[in-house]
Amino acid sequence: MSEQKLSAKEHHRQAEELRESDRHLEALKELDQAVVLYQEDKDYQGICEALQSRVLTFKHLYFLSKDTAFAIIAQKEAEASLEVAQQHSVGNKLGSCYFRLGEIAMIFDNFPQAIDWYQKALEDYQGSLSEKGDYRYHLGEALYKNGQKEEGKKTILAGLDEIQRGAPEVDPFLVHVWESGLHMKLADLLRDDEPEEARKHLDEARKIADSDQRLIIRRRQIEEVGKSFRN
Repeated sequence: MSEQKLSAKEHHRQAEELRESDRHLEALKELDQAVVLYQEDKDYQGICEALQSRVLTFKHLYFLSKDTAFAIIAQKEAEASLEVAQQHSVGNKLGSCYFRLGEIAMIFDNFPQAIDWYQKALEDYQGSLSEKGDYRYHLGEALYKNGQKEEGKKTILAGLDEIQRGAPEVDPFLVHVWESGLHMKLADLLRDDEPEEARKHLDEARKIADSDQRLIIRRRQIEEVGKSFRN
C-alpha cells in the first residue's frame, strides 16, 4: 500500500512542531517540501509563510551556534519572503515580512533599521490583537536598545496589554510564547537599570514557560538570561 502524500500545509505544520522541539534540520527538510508543494498550487501566501518559518529556524540555529552565517541566511530568507509577497500581491503577508526583517536587524545590532522595519510591520499588520502586541513589544525592545529607554519600555508594556486583551482570540500556546518572550526581554533590558523589576519579569517569564511544556526553546532562552543575573 502506497504511503499517503502529505499536503504543503501538513509539511508546514510538521515543520513548525519540529522547530519548537529543537529539531531544526528536520524542520528545514519539511519546509523545503512545503515550499515546492505550495508552488505547485500557486499558493504564494503559503510560500511566504514557509520562508518566514525558515527565517525563524535559521535564527534559532544562529542563537545555538553563534555563527553569523546562519543569521545571514535568515536575512536572505526574510528578503525572499518580502519579494515573493510584493511580486505576487500577497498584501496580507507584508506585515510579517517586515517583522522578520526587523528581527534579523536586531541580531546585527542595527537598531534604527529594526525600528523602521517594525514600524512598517505595524502599519501593514493584519491579524489578531494579541499578535499585534507581540509586534509592538519587539518595536519597544528596538527603541530601548537604541537609547530611547522610556519610550521603549512604554511601548513594550503597551504590547503586553494587547497580548493579554487579545488572548481569547488565539491559540494559548502562541499567547504563552509571546507573553513569556516579552517578560524575558524586559528582564534582560531592565537588568542594570531597574534590577528589582527585572527579576520580577524574569520570574513571570519562567512561570509562563513552565506552565506549557511545549515551550522548550523559550525555557532554554530564559535560563540563558537568568545566568546574567547570577553573575
